[in-house]
Amino acid sequence: MAQRIALNPVERVSGFIQVEAAIDNNRVVKAKSKGLLFQGAKKVLSGRNLLDAIYSRQGICGICSTAHSVASSLALENAIGIYPSQQERYLRDIIQGCDFLQNHIRHFYQYTLTDFVKLTENMSLWEAECEDFRLPRNKNFEIAEHYSESLNITRSIQEILALLGEKISHNNRTFVGGVTKDKITAIKSFLHRIRQFITEKMIPDAFVISHYYSDYYKIGSGCCNFLTYGCFYGYKEFGTLYVKPGVYIKGKESAFDASKITEEADYSCYIDKKGIYGAMDMITDEEIGNSDEYLWIKTPRYNGLPCEVGPLARQWLSGDYRNGTSTMDRIIARVLEAKKIVDIVDVLFENLHISKPYKKEYVIPIHSEGAGYIDTAKGALCHWLKIDNGIINCYRIITPSAWNLSTHINNGIMGTAEQALVGTSIQNIDNPVELGRIIRSFDPCVSCATDVYSQGEYVKTIRVIP
Repeated sequence: MAQRIALNPVERVSGFIQVEAAIDNNRVVKAKSKGLLFQGAKKVLSGRNLLDAIYSRQGICGICSTAHSVASSLALENAIGIYPSQQERYLRDIIQGCDFLQNHIRHFYQYTLTDFVKLTENMSLWEAECEDFRLPRNKNFEIAEHYSESLNITRSIQEILALLGEKISHNNRTFVGGVTKDKITAIKSFLHRIRQFITEKMIPDAFVISHYYSDYYKIGSGCCNFLTYGCFYGYKEFGTLYVKPGVYIKGKESAFDASKITEEADYSCYIDKKGIYGAMDMITDEEIGNSDEYLWIKTPRYNGLPCEVGPLARQWLSGDYRNGTSTMDRIIARVLEAKKIVDIVDVLFENLHISKPYKKEYVIPIHSEGAGYIDTAKGALCHWLKIDNGIINCYRIITPSAWNLSTHINNGIMGTAEQALVGTSIQNIDNPVELGRIIRSFDPCVSCATDVYSQGEYVKTIRVIP
């Protein structure tokens, strides 16, 4: 008979995630990923001034604030009908690239590393609970030292973001029509140090870990469908620096078609269920309706199928990395992407020539719709909005973690992370480290993946019992 275990909360992720698994003969036969954090980011904007979206949507997440500001700006530009110049876009994309870098370095060293590396005893706040440390003592010590060094590196990246955006998080300079900040000369001095750390320490550290944990190349493979909205592409001078929008479904690569994106809420905590929702459909009544519902994350699908988004999806669709689709492949893809991104940021800086502030005039339309598709550090992110009478009537967001952590739907197909967990061999049911390692490889951020808000009502209290 299968034994049910729960990992609650999954540690070292953004937000609150619970993983439930049915274990039979020490193997996962069924899994559920549950997003337990809730917020009402989308409904809050209904009836608000159009320009409130950029700044208020940064507040959806303190980690992903830059990503949401860019996606919101793109959606507004699409609705208004204005577009930044190439130079304006370079500066915005530099901000986005730096956001990639701080996220990838922080995720690898602060979130992933301690699954495989035992930190030094002088780090008093850290307590080892994992029993599966395999690195030789000298290798372990060397990589543990890089853990501390990575904090200074990510601080340098945050300084770049603060110089470009005036402050971080929740910057002031990602706005409709382009970025206005022109003081960039101090930033170049940081890039050499960041690139050196990535190439000389981060990438080698990841491959050392992969050598001693080679079994993780064989577990944690998800749905094997990949999606990207495109990343650093469409430049007049350069063409594509990374990857165009595309999908890889059932072994076949094809062009991305936005009309194939839908959301479902069959097993999410909503009473209002009609099956499949389009981009501008709102799910109005959020409440636990019956015992079959088990998470606050809705279920995005592409042509009815789950897709993985993030570094592995981009590396796969760009052709840069196609070694595999496992837990370790996600980790390797992320560190390799960091090197790719720092090179792209350098190219953009070398071609950035700002002589005066850039800002376009625009008129807010009475009625319009807009969408901002962008790939962020964690994966594919889109903001949709609808304008009626010059104000926001509808605002929708599908986040990367909604793609990766969504549940199964009535057709029985599980979500990406749930599929990745099934089939995993668990060595110690009382300490299922394998589950946490697999989930963390997706770099989940539940802060902006979940969405619950009922105007005039108290938020329900959910008691989390470890």
